[in-house]
Amino acid sequence: MKQTSIKKILLRILATFLLLLISVLIYTAIPRVNNPDPEFQTELVYGGTLDNEIKDILTPKEEPKRTRSIVILKNEKILYEYGPTDKIMNTASIRKSILGLLYGIAVDKGMININKNLAELKIDESTPLTNQEKTATIKHLLMFKSGIYLPSQGEHDSQITDRPKRESYKPGDYFFSNNFDANALGTIFMQETGISIGKFMEEHLAIPMGLQDFSEQNVIVGDPWFWPKKESKHKQYYIYLSTRDLARIGAMVANDGHWNGKQIVSKKWIEESITSYSNLKENHINYGRYDGFGYQWWISSDTKTVWSDGYGERFLIINPDQNLVLVEQNFTGNSLLSTGLWLINRNMDSGIKNLTKVHQMITLEE
Repeated sequence: MKQTSIKKILLRILATFLLLLISVLIYTAIPRVNNPDPEFQTELVYGGTLDNEIKDILTPKEEPKRTRSIVILKNEKILYEYGPTDKIMNTASIRKSILGLLYGIAVDKGMININKNLAELKIDESTPLTNQEKTATIKHLLMFKSGIYLPSQGEHDSQITDRPKRESYKPGDYFFSNNFDANALGTIFMQETGISIGKFMEEHLAIPMGLQDFSEQNVIVGDPWFWPKKESKHKQYYIYLSTRDLARIGAMVANDGHWNGKQIVSKKWIEESITSYSNLKENHINYGRYDGFGYQWWISSDTKTVWSDGYGERFLIINPDQNLVLVEQNFTGNSLLSTGLWLINRNMDSGIKNLTKVHQMITLEE
């Protein structure tokens, strides 16, 4: 009788453990966002094609180790696409450039004044900002010149190891790619407009441009999973975009803020955004291919291109002179499970050398 009771208890424990395990697996497999099918979407148009030599460079000879997609647009028309270009992916730091465009729309609508400083905006941090740090303006943050060097959510690599000492530079004096600036811009945007980033983006960018795979749920402010986060008043925001939608946004930037005959972002803001305010060659940190930085956009003067890139080897390359856009995205997960597996593997699987080579070949054809 006693043995039977013990056996029942053990079976109950086992059943509870299995139920808990299944629940955890289901939870970790739930995607952060799902691919929407918006009513406002419009199809991209094909226009011309690339030489077979260029296609051979871009098309992998064997199946990539993880999901990867590429889109090339010229004059708003598709020249080339590869992979699941409709699959929404975490854009990582490309989010910063997208938010920069939303700032332009909000500025044009009189909702935001980029010359306001943090003291006027009543913006602070968990580690209180100094009086000097509070003199940083929204414009300084857009240029990554806030002079605020504090730990922030989502930072990695050189953002941590190369961070200057506090108050070592005044706002406006020194460029540093800093997640504090990017995340605080998210906080300020929502505070000043009174609208969430996702809702604003859907109304003022996605709908007028006819994005095919976007809804306001594609933007998440704060991580919905239980990742350890640095203490901060400014949450990291995530923007999920398909490669074809990201290419469309790049084409709009390349065409002075126009898409399909509509002015989405003012030409003035686009010009300001892709003007360099920093000479990165004089910076003590090596920023590789980039020698300048605008409003959340990287500049490569040698190739006359504007860039946005994100962790996980994803790239948006814009050539305004040629009205040309090249985009590559790599899938880094859309759930706790798939993101965790990618973090363990860290397989970047980048085709950036091929993408830059193709850019050069296309421009030489002109």
